[in-house]
Amino acid sequence: MKAYIVSLGCPKNLVDTEGLMTQLAKMGHFFTSEPKEAELILVNTCAFLQSAKQEAIDTIKKLAQWKKKGQCRYLIAAGCLPQRYKHKCPELLPEADAFIGVPQKFSPEPKTQNLEPRIKATPPWFAYVKIAEGCNNNCAYCVVPMIRGKLRTRKIKDIMSEVKLLANSGVKEIIYVAQDTTVYPNFPSLLRKTCRIRGVKWVRVMYAHPAHISNKLIRVMAAEKKIVKYLDLPIQHVNDRILKLMKRRYLRLELEKLISRIRREIPSLALRTSVIVGFPGEGEAEFNELLAFIKQVKFSRLGVFTYSREPGTPAYKMRGQVSGRTKQARLDRIMRAQARVSWEQNQKMIGTTIETIIERSAQGGYIGRTAMDAPDIDGTILVRSTKTLKPGQIVSVRVKKAKTYDLIGCLT
Repeated sequence: MKAYIVSLGCPKNLVDTEGLMTQLAKMGHFFTSEPKEAELILVNTCAFLQSAKQEAIDTIKKLAQWKKKGQCRYLIAAGCLPQRYKHKCPELLPEADAFIGVPQKFSPEPKTQNLEPRIKATPPWFAYVKIAEGCNNNCAYCVVPMIRGKLRTRKIKDIMSEVKLLANSGVKEIIYVAQDTTVYPNFPSLLRKTCRIRGVKWVRVMYAHPAHISNKLIRVMAAEKKIVKYLDLPIQHVNDRILKLMKRRYLRLELEKLISRIRREIPSLALRTSVIVGFPGEGEAEFNELLAFIKQVKFSRLGVFTYSREPGTPAYKMRGQVSGRTKQARLDRIMRAQARVSWEQNQKMIGTTIETIIERSAQGGYIGRTAMDAPDIDGTILVRSTKTLKPGQIVSVRVKKAKTYDLIGCLT
């Protein structure tokens, strides 16, 4: 049976999608890139925010047309939406034939897994590896514990076995993901072991909670050459009162000390963050404190989200809910400030040489991604070259020009 698969949401969800694809392949299904050809259509959904919920519903309703026009016999909604809204899904999506929740493969005391190569939905040269499921942080705005449950971690030997399989299949970049990667027991040791695996060229850390970054982790990131000098460190806010309301487990001073320590130990590090604007109780003073901090600290990469009021979370019932118009205006102000920071930092890159992984050909050369950029969320670099380059090839590129978010360079 031909299957058409859609994966919505974050890289953590994409790992689940790859698992579903692997199971379908074992059952004898094969895949098509055209929904009109599919007999089975499966959408792995996200429901972290109300906007994600709506995107999932809209996507499934749009694909439902192929049950009438095409060959589709089964339309399945999987993942976070059915998990979060299990009793409401039949009403929300009468077009769907079945609903499947999130995988529950990580038990509190997981047994060693019998690993085998999974079908990847990413390009051949990089892979996301999930090291844990669920979360115990219980941030006031977050539905993850409701959907994914409490924290369960994988055994380190199972993770290493998976990474070896991926490396043997040609994967060069391992990207570790979880709801909170840095809470993983002895995460520095996991990173060291990963760097010893033949074939692995880059190791990247995403979703690092500021409250769980140890001095040992910073030292390992500084010492290991294969660990790219990049860290995804979502801070969410800097005002102490808002941080307490968010239940983020740190205050501004601790955050400032952490960032200073990271930059002192790893001066070349590209630091990515994300922030939330419009959290209940955030007035102009609190927002301006966040804005000033972003201008002062100058993060290399930054994402900003407007607070989404999610039923079932502590923040849902908090006083001081901020209007949608105000939240959007604050988002725009942050992005304008970050655009200036990004432009200034990219200008400083001119004349430097940086490792780049080639992703595809383009007019005038090739589109690459530097070691300072994660897939899909960060910038790219246009590599001008008279030589033929292959996707997945890692080359040294000298930066010649810089835009606000992207670079232009040539082979050294």
